[in-house]
Amino acid sequence: MLFMQHWGRLPDAYSLLVVKNGYLILEKYFRKGDPDRYAVVHSVTKSVMSALVGIALDKGYLKSVDQKLTEFFPEYFTGELDQRKKEINLKHLLTMSAGFKWNDRGPILYDWIWSEDTARFTINLPQESNPSDVFNYNSSISHLLSIILSKSAKTSTLEFADQYLFKPLGIHHRYWEHDLQGFYFGGFGLALSARDLAKIGFLYLNNGFWNGQSIVPEHWVKESIGQQIQADTHPIYGKFGYGYQWWVKRIDGCSSFRAWGRRGQFIVVVPELDLVIAVTSEPAQPHPPTSIHYSPLFDLVAASVKRKRPPKKTLNAVKLPPDVKAFITDYNQARFNKDVVTMANLISDRLLYNGVTKQIFI
Repeated sequence: MLFMQHWGRLPDAYSLLVVKNGYLILEKYFRKGDPDRYAVVHSVTKSVMSALVGIALDKGYLKSVDQKLTEFFPEYFTGELDQRKKEINLKHLLTMSAGFKWNDRGPILYDWIWSEDTARFTINLPQESNPSDVFNYNSSISHLLSIILSKSAKTSTLEFADQYLFKPLGIHHRYWEHDLQGFYFGGFGLALSARDLAKIGFLYLNNGFWNGQSIVPEHWVKESIGQQIQADTHPIYGKFGYGYQWWVKRIDGCSSFRAWGRRGQFIVVVPELDLVIAVTSEPAQPHPPTSIHYSPLFDLVAASVKRKRPPKKTLNAVKLPPDVKAFITDYNQARFNKDVVTMANLISDRLLYNGVTKQIFI
């Protein structure tokens, strides 16, 4: 298969599993990967956390996504806090739109991890925007979901997951890190096998049902994988939406959703193609990093699925104005000659507009 030729070039990949029409049609392991190996799945944890919140709502441990933080942490809401914080609810946490100032790749992440009270730390973050206005990826607010679940269900997040999610799916081997207070991290820290990731993807492909039994409420699955807010726009990979701790994106013309963990951990589901893709990778940062290239490969996987496609439209050549045609000709010639100075001169207006100098070429 074409995409396997590309996949083999990723030195940090451990596993690639593809489930099509309910069958595991491809299961490949690389380097240290094997069916029983734990994978540190980083932020895939967030999507698992979302499933647990949906189960907790269904079982009455939580009332609704409109419940506000003040209900769960009244001791932290003093008169000194920004009044906008009192409007933050579970939905804002689920959609990464609480409005806190945060950089998930900055030093603040480690200050928060090693804080004695992670909930207090998060709630005391500066309020940068109104709740629901802006998407800002924030692992600390995913962790608030875990603390809220644990307090509401009067059990640990891991015990809750074992009872209502993992054991029904036949997931018996797992590991989950916790903070200094003993709360399991809601945004990362979970370790599962590649097959277990595929099971979770298949569960969501089937609207929360497993072997005819409803594990995650169907309505919750549909809300979680639908775009609730516009998320990031990548210069290469395009626009991403965000649901309830799940990313939303089109793959080869089809709607899809994914759990996305740092350094190449993925569950990708394409319902229209009855397709689930699970990937695990080396959790330590490779040199150079290659997991950034996984996203386009999912398009290759989807494109390899046989299906009826509409006939391609005939493309008619566009007649270019003489000046544009001359520019393209001159630029291509300079590029062929590796004449970077001429290339820089040809596009200097654009470079100056963007505040960049020719020095980047030379």
